[in-house]
Amino acid sequence: MDSILKKTNEEILSQTIAFLRFPLIAGVVLIHSAILDKIEIKGVSIMPPDGHWFYDNISYLFSGIFARIAVPLFFFISGFLFFYKTTTFTKSVYGRKLKKRVHTLLIPYIFWNFAVALLILLSAVFFSGLKSEAGMAVCDYTFQDWLLKFWYDENSVFQLPINGPLWFLRDLMVVMLFSPLVYWAVKKLKQYVVIALGICWVADFWLTLPGFSITALFFFSLGAYFSIHGINFAVKGQSYWRQAGVLYLLLSLVILVLREYEWCTYLENINILIGMFFAVSLTAHFIGKGTWRANKFLSESSFFIYAYHGLFLGWTVKVLCIVLHPQGDAMLLLVYFLSPTIIILAGLGAYYVLKKYLPRTTAFITGGR
Repeated sequence: MDSILKKTNEEILSQTIAFLRFPLIAGVVLIHSAILDKIEIKGVSIMPPDGHWFYDNISYLFSGIFARIAVPLFFFISGFLFFYKTTTFTKSVYGRKLKKRVHTLLIPYIFWNFAVALLILLSAVFFSGLKSEAGMAVCDYTFQDWLLKFWYDENSVFQLPINGPLWFLRDLMVVMLFSPLVYWAVKKLKQYVVIALGICWVADFWLTLPGFSITALFFFSLGAYFSIHGINFAVKGQSYWRQAGVLYLLLSLVILVLREYEWCTYLENINILIGMFFAVSLTAHFIGKGTWRANKFLSESSFFIYAYHGLFLGWTVKVLCIVLHPQGDAMLLLVYFLSPTIIILAGLGAYYVLKKYLPRTTAFITGGR
């Protein structure tokens, strides 16, 4: 009976992780869709000077609150899976894990950054006046300039690589390089080191060094803690999804109202933790009941949508703005929700075609997913 129960719990865990991949990626796309205030047509912002209070609040609720659990939860899951069923962490184990990540992380990271670099270079050829944010002509970039942008753009406020969303892969690879230290700290110091890192994350107290984010280290270590100490995080919290949901919704509304205050940043970070717990417990509950099931195609397509969406999302938003001329709240919200919908549906279609006709190439650029 115990073995059957254990197998059932493991199925709930794996299905919960598989189920969450697609909605979390949709959340990432939604975060990057909140750019209407940055869109200009012929040098003029498309945003009306006033009268878009409803759009501001709805877009912030979805992109600034609900969707923000996506990246931390991905780091958490990555940390959990990296150490899953790892009883000892020897040099050979470490080497095998890193070798596997060359195919699943490093190669896709290089490919998709290269895709954006090529797109920018081709744009510079056809539009010779194209310049960087620093005013430098793109065609004047040196090899070193391009190489640096694969790690981070010195002109980017958030120190992102040339394919911005791939900062997640960059920071994940860095924290995996330090995984022996993470393993030792979590194994010996247990929850205390995780709590210390959590405090640093909530307080935003850390180095401003590209690739070494506290978000990656904390949530990767948190996932590692559950994995190393044999805690099934999906089954453990599935009974509390209602309480977590009520608390998360109430705190989200409070943040929506009070977001102008600087101290609300700490409240937002705490709410991300609650939202992560709610998302996992809700999913695990309905997976356990058999009501929800992970869709294999959606789960497998998630990485492709994540990697490609940064190439075309900005253009999609701008084209919709040119066609629809959004002014009032209703039209602004239409563009806001329609943009990620188009990108996701197009990504699903492209992934389906690529996987069907070029399966090896698709596996290569998505890390074998």
